[in-house]
Amino acid sequence: MLAVFGIMNLCPVFGQNIHRESILDKKESVQDSIYYHIDSLPPLCQELNMESLYIDIGDCRLYCEMEGEGIPLVLLHGGPGGTHHCFHPWFSRAKDFCKVIYYDQRGCGLSDYTEGEGYTFRQAVDDLDKLRQKLDIDKWIVCGYSYGGALAQYYTIAYPEHTAGMVLVGARPLIGSDLPNGHRQQIFITDAERQRIREIYDLNNKGQISDFQLMYNKEINGDWKRQNFYKPSHEEVIRSSLYEWIHDVIFRQKVGWGYTQYNFKEILVDCPVPTLMCEGKWDLTWVEEKKEIFRQSQPLARFELFENAGHAIFKEEPELFFATLKEFTETLPELPATKIEEWKCRIQPIIDIQEEFFYRENKFIRLIETEGLETGMAFYNSFKEEHPNIKLFSEDAMNNLGYLLWKKDDNISAARIFLLNLEEYPDSAVILENLGDTYANMKDKAKAEEYYRRSLQIDPDNTWVKNALEKLKDMD
Repeated sequence: MLAVFGIMNLCPVFGQNIHRESILDKKESVQDSIYYHIDSLPPLCQELNMESLYIDIGDCRLYCEMEGEGIPLVLLHGGPGGTHHCFHPWFSRAKDFCKVIYYDQRGCGLSDYTEGEGYTFRQAVDDLDKLRQKLDIDKWIVCGYSYGGALAQYYTIAYPEHTAGMVLVGARPLIGSDLPNGHRQQIFITDAERQRIREIYDLNNKGQISDFQLMYNKEINGDWKRQNFYKPSHEEVIRSSLYEWIHDVIFRQKVGWGYTQYNFKEILVDCPVPTLMCEGKWDLTWVEEKKEIFRQSQPLARFELFENAGHAIFKEEPELFFATLKEFTETLPELPATKIEEWKCRIQPIIDIQEEFFYRENKFIRLIETEGLETGMAFYNSFKEEHPNIKLFSEDAMNNLGYLLWKKDDNISAARIFLLNLEEYPDSAVILENLGDTYANMKDKAKAEEYYRRSLQIDPDNTWVKNALEKLKDMD
């Protein structure tokens, strides 16, 4: 276990080197102890001169900030579960050529935590258009970062007549299984850093450190290398830990259920809405092939690669990014309404099929939540008898549901959910890994080993599963 030497002050040298350290320097950063006392900093919203207000969209209020003049540019934060604060202070550079609109999605940040009929990906899209209407905007540019990029794609598909342009920054492609699973977030993190980060998570799971302390301590122990190219400053680490990952406890699981399974490749291939696609060369959030696969999926988009940036391009190459954004916003063509309408007519049947699937999935999960697992299992068996070739849920959705039960120490129910998921997706290394974790929690060494080994047969490079197998040797 990580040594803890008591309350300590902030590490004064973190991120304050004269040389701007990057992941390519390959420096190891393992702190001697846990930092419990961390000086607080106010959110940057308080230091920036901009309008802030709550917008009532009907069944909840969305927190919103605005600055600048010109064509409206709405920023869609990542996650699911992030906040608008990730865009501060960087996007203030755009206020000279755009009216910049920041907001927190429903269930996130300073917006209301009102689930409504259930947090869903489609709900987030419709919330965004309600915000547009309340702000009395006819057309705007949607700028989506990470998960917000997926939201921007769906919004553009659902409301193209109100989308003047789409900007995708390190965006999550919605192209179904065409995007290979996996990421490269660990390749610059050393074994010692990885071990220390695991120990920090253990302290948080045991309630010995807060979420803020978790976020701060893992960042200064090398976790910053997962998605950044440059080492963030000390102040950035504090503020990101305090203000950039805040959401309703159930929001991330609900919106995260299956949204990555949407496949809009056939829709976006001839999208008439002008699109700027920005990718960081060192964005390790995805596999290396992601950039080219995404580029090919939207051949009409303008593609820009940023050589010295990771996931958050706007903060790592701000000069080039905002010059590119300015040029894009100032050269947007006016699209004929007939062209938009023709495209909408073509894509609507494709959208309807996918919406039907996720509607079924949402109803099934809510059935389990409201009436119990036995009722859900009975419904599943009946449904499969009538529709043996139709899937009732996505793999991600059931993994998240099982994980929620696992976190509640309901290992028996979690195992049943994962086994049900395995029936639908028998070749999933992730489900098998989850079953291994669950049976390890239940001290069932034989079953844990069985599922871990089956997972490794599919994904032999999974170091987490290899380590889990080693830990099983010490199990009584």
